[in-house]
Amino acid sequence: MIKVSNLRKVYQSNGKQVEALKSIDLEIEKGEIFGIIGFSGAGKSSLVRCLNLLEKPTEGSIIIAGQEMTKISAKELRQARRKIGMIFQHFNLLFSRTVFHNVAFPLEIAGVPQKEIKERVLELLRLVGLEDKAEAFPAQLSGGQKQRVGIARALANNPQVLLCDEATSALDPQTTKSILGLLADINQKLNLTIVLITHEMQVIKEICDRVAVLEDGRIIEQGSMVDIFTGPQTSTAKDFVSSVFSQEVPVEIRERQFTLGGKRSGRKLVRIIFVGESASQPVISEIVKNFSVDANIISGNIEHLKDKPFGNLLLEIAGDNGSTEKAIAYLESLGLGIEVIENGR
Repeated sequence: MIKVSNLRKVYQSNGKQVEALKSIDLEIEKGEIFGIIGFSGAGKSSLVRCLNLLEKPTEGSIIIAGQEMTKISAKELRQARRKIGMIFQHFNLLFSRTVFHNVAFPLEIAGVPQKEIKERVLELLRLVGLEDKAEAFPAQLSGGQKQRVGIARALANNPQVLLCDEATSALDPQTTKSILGLLADINQKLNLTIVLITHEMQVIKEICDRVAVLEDGRIIEQGSMVDIFTGPQTSTAKDFVSSVFSQEVPVEIRERQFTLGGKRSGRKLVRIIFVGESASQPVISEIVKNFSVDANIISGNIEHLKDKPFGNLLLEIAGDNGSTEKAIAYLESLGLGIEVIENGR
């Protein structure tokens, strides 16, 4: 659906060149929800604006639905953009127009007959749950309702791709959750490809299938949600994951010496990552029973990555060295993510 190759974007600022995007390579499949996350200044907004040619790339290729966006005429680009919807952090609604006429606006520009506009707008307002707000003005709406209008407007021309640039950053957590639920529902109903730009990992974990981590204009890591959450490879990805699932070992545990009588004991501190059905397995009771070890839960939680349970458990296992090693090997054989933390660090 979307293929980006060697994408570069260079801006001129005070007589100097600023390279906002550096050799970006990215492939997004049809019908998936793809997250792009990065801290402020990473290049996220430049990337999303290049995807629909609001910003012209300095170099590289952008192919959407088989069409090379950087090589088409101005007329062809206007047509292509109708298949790429976009929603923004601050909604960008026309405050002098009603909800109905905000959603109708792109259809009017496209020259759609009035009868068809009315039918399409009402259909979209039902889809986003605002059929009773058709005659309201944006000033009369909550933040979540405004974003729902923005989503309906972005869907007016039946796009194949929906670009979301920090679409929930101006919303409270409860409203954010409802908007993300709406996007997930639209993705399922319309088989719409969604690209979600954000600096919040909590947003990514709610609905994304895959994610790319952007830093200093480069994609430094990308993969499935499970891969990124269970085994982040870069410090930036680890920071984002830790913002949702704390990876910190408690201070009192870090400072505890895993020794007995001045010698190494069979005591190990182990982090266990559970994904999917493995989150419900009684693994602790099994290793206690089968390997004659003691198991002390230091901390743990279970969340969800989109629709998959995800557990993060910090466990202290004690026994003789042979027993603890066998218990850890058994846990690894179950396909769980296992990290042995030496000296509690």
